[in-house]
Amino acid sequence: MELILARLSSGAASGQISVVECAGAEHTFGWVFQVSGDHAATGATLPRLVIVNKTSGQVVASRTEYEVGQFVRRYEQLLAQNQARSQGWCGTLPLPFPWSLWRKRTVAERAKDGGFYEIGGKEGEP
Repeated sequence: MELILARLSSGAASGQISVVECAGAEHTFGWVFQVSGDHAATGATLPRLVIVNKTSGQVVASRTEYEVGQFVRRYEQLLAQNQARSQGWCGTLPLPFPWSLWRKRTVAERAKDGGFYEIGGKEGEP
């Protein structure tokens, strides 16, 4: 929770933001938290749901309003797509010319289309 507060409270007192772990929040990838706060006091638009990835330490939110279950499923789909792509990176043959013009969207593009974004820390923060 401290990681989320540190990332979200750039310029705002962390007491103006509350972070609560969602029911059934622990998953294989990490944890899901619900965020609330006074938008006027924080001076920022706060995400409603946030995921903390326990492997990478990445804090992820979405501009799209998802229910908790949808949010988790979409994130798990993106992780699965990313893992599938990373496992098949070597030993693949180049595609013949016409097929090389058609490419699949990257995981990052799919994440962006779903409204997902990373909440980065200030320089020097974890």
